[in-house]
Amino acid sequence: MNGASEKDFLDVFRLPQHRSRRERVSLIITVSSIFTAVTFVALLYISFVLEGTSISYLLLAATFFLGVSVYSLNKVTDLNEDSINSPDRFRFAKKYRNYLLLASIESINIAVVFAFFSDPYAILLILGIFYAGALYSLGVSKLRVKKTLVGKNFMVAGAITIGAVLLPVVVHFSNLLIVVLVAYFVFLKAFINTVLLDVRDIEGDRKAGARTIPLYLGRQKTRNLLLLLNSTLIVWIGFSFFEGLFFPYHIVLVVSLLYAYWYILRFTRANGDTNKYEDFLVDGETILLALYVLPFFLGWPHF
Repeated sequence: MNGASEKDFLDVFRLPQHRSRRERVSLIITVSSIFTAVTFVALLYISFVLEGTSISYLLLAATFFLGVSVYSLNKVTDLNEDSINSPDRFRFAKKYRNYLLLASIESINIAVVFAFFSDPYAILLILGIFYAGALYSLGVSKLRVKKTLVGKNFMVAGAITIGAVLLPVVVHFSNLLIVVLVAYFVFLKAFINTVLLDVRDIEGDRKAGARTIPLYLGRQKTRNLLLLLNSTLIVWIGFSFFEGLFFPYHIVLVVSLLYAYWYILRFTRANGDTNKYEDFLVDGETILLALYVLPFFLGWPHF
């Protein structure tokens, strides 16, 4: 980043010049779509591994650009909510609105190209997820899914699940039971995470007229619901273990279960202060799991 562009960036976010470069980089990651796109790639990688399918790096690349496209568009359409929930992201999206729209269009085009060279059928999934994201962001006939109770959570979790679970099937379909189990795991994780981020955004969503689970149930009941949903993975892991599925990744799945308990309790506590880095801890779980899965996948010694 040259001196002029860095100064312009700091002006957008009203950051003091003495901020460290690490803080500036962290801010760029949190307000851009890069981090979210990387979490999508990590989730798809985990799905490839759990389904026992050879990894398509072209589809991983397509997923990255799909994530950039969908969330760049979402930042432009969520200015009202972000003006309260995330002032940094609001100032960034407002100033660079046209660039974000261009990035969204170009990224989905790049994603389609990568998908085509992997398998032409993958293009249908990529475009389907993109249009679902556009529907979520823009709405139809002045109706935005985000303003319907649980509609947002089901649509986001469903789109993520379709992409993460069915893209490996495009490469190779092996076992229906495994596909169903992975779909449940991915959907549940995505659903819990979207609800948790609604807890973070509760004030902005209230003023924007959105209807979310935390607004409807309150923090306490939302926490109990999420803890109950996460506990169903105990049965899921136990069943998988006794059926001899997902070996040797059971320890990774247990870590995921325990980690989710921690961040559910952490981010739904009464009068909890919101933190602009919560995305790293919630959505970043998939990156941590992917890094933990990698040694198992490569056959490296692990402890």
